[in-house]
Amino acid sequence: MYNVDKYALLYYGDAGSHLIAGRKLFDWKENPGWDQIGTVWLPLPHFLLMFPSLIDGLFFSGFAGLTISLSSLALTSIFLYKITARVLSRIPNIKIHLIPYVALAGALLYALNPNFMYLGITAMTEAPFMLFFVGSAFYLLRWIEEYKGGSQGNLKYLLVCAAFVSAATLCRYEGWILPIFLMVSVAITILHKRQERTANSLTVLGAAAIVVISLSGIMFWLAFNEVKYGDPLEFANAQYYSAASQALNRPVRESLVLQPYNVISVYGITAVMAYGPVLLAAAAIAYLVHRRTIGGAGGTRHLLAFLAAAPIFTIVSMLIGIGEMTLWFNSRFVVLLAPLLIVLAGIYISKQPKIIANNKLLLAGVVAALFAFLPVALAFGPVVTLADAKGGFGYKETPIAIQTGEKLGSIYDGTGSVMIITGSAQEHRIMVASGIALRNFDSIIESSTWKQSFREPWQSDNTLIVISKVPDSDGVEPAKYWSDHRSELDLYYHTIYENQYYEILART
Repeated sequence: MYNVDKYALLYYGDAGSHLIAGRKLFDWKENPGWDQIGTVWLPLPHFLLMFPSLIDGLFFSGFAGLTISLSSLALTSIFLYKITARVLSRIPNIKIHLIPYVALAGALLYALNPNFMYLGITAMTEAPFMLFFVGSAFYLLRWIEEYKGGSQGNLKYLLVCAAFVSAATLCRYEGWILPIFLMVSVAITILHKRQERTANSLTVLGAAAIVVISLSGIMFWLAFNEVKYGDPLEFANAQYYSAASQALNRPVRESLVLQPYNVISVYGITAVMAYGPVLLAAAAIAYLVHRRTIGGAGGTRHLLAFLAAAPIFTIVSMLIGIGEMTLWFNSRFVVLLAPLLIVLAGIYISKQPKIIANNKLLLAGVVAALFAFLPVALAFGPVVTLADAKGGFGYKETPIAIQTGEKLGSIYDGTGSVMIITGSAQEHRIMVASGIALRNFDSIIESSTWKQSFREPWQSDNTLIVISKVPDSDGVEPAKYWSDHRSELDLYYHTIYENQYYEILART
């Protein structure tokens, strides 16, 4: 993909922005480090991207995102293998020798899905979130298994589970529902054992303390926003950047808010495009036909509820007007459904009628049917996550922003700084395409117009200025200011490059 198009790993606009957010922690003109954490986007993915993004070859190509996302994809697949194997080992009347093969099939259904493979090579937040989400589910299952086994339960599993949940809450907001499901699962398990007189107060207090750890990520983010912005909910209220603010400025919200039929239709059709109808049907059959068996297998009911939490959060957010999705747009959100589907698909394979279970060819055919969608998606498309990313990459000013960034890189000789007035999204496209270190940019958005370098750039070291003619919402006012005061700017700068969206000015 990179050989065909060097921006293939950066088609998602947010991928480049996440890389920049990671690199800004070390490489930025003003106050690098803690002050650049920002709000709205949760910080953990940027901390993970921080070190690979400092290597220019990895940062400007997008391979810095691959180092994190592909590792996350691989580790998530391992956790899915372990979860599926443990669930199947506790369901009666399943042939033990088939369990490793069925679990491997489940892991490969995730790892080889082209939609998730693309998310595994780009700097988006889904891959690391899935790692922490699925990892926490695995350790919750281990704790419940031991607790239900008659012992007091090994609290180290609950400790790791809580830590993984906390990490998930610092990756994506869908993770914020996980501590609730974790606390409910732990409470039900302990109360059940107290009725059997096998739980003691030490176990109860230890479990309660560990569950609190799962909330530490959320508490940190609320405290950080309060200290830095004076509002613990700044991430939800921030003008231009919050999910609610963006949803209000786009037409997608109107067709989804408080319209469950539309929400389920969009989510369901997108899921079919991402997973294929056979896998979805197999998961539904497994749950509907074998739900009593599932309920009796140690911890499986808790596990499935926990795995359903993140997809439920997505659907609810669409209903209340915060989340957005169309058939292509934000199709990556359905990745959160994968662990639930894969565990149920493993049960579906293992609970085939005897005539199929005892015939290797027939059983192989059942497994092959689940995988059939993957080559079909690659051959005939669309791979919906890639289609979503490429659609945004080719939309309106984005190709011209890339072209402008490349031109800027060829012009810049390392002298002085580049003042850029385009708004955040366009700014990030231009920065990455330019190949110029971030510390050489003087970024101007609406919240930074207080800077002296904006009002009098000729008094600073700004030797070049990039101005957008159609800026993003957070760049409208700064761009308008210099449009209104252009005669003053022309005393010190002259145009050296211009296209339909951008203008590059050099100091006279």
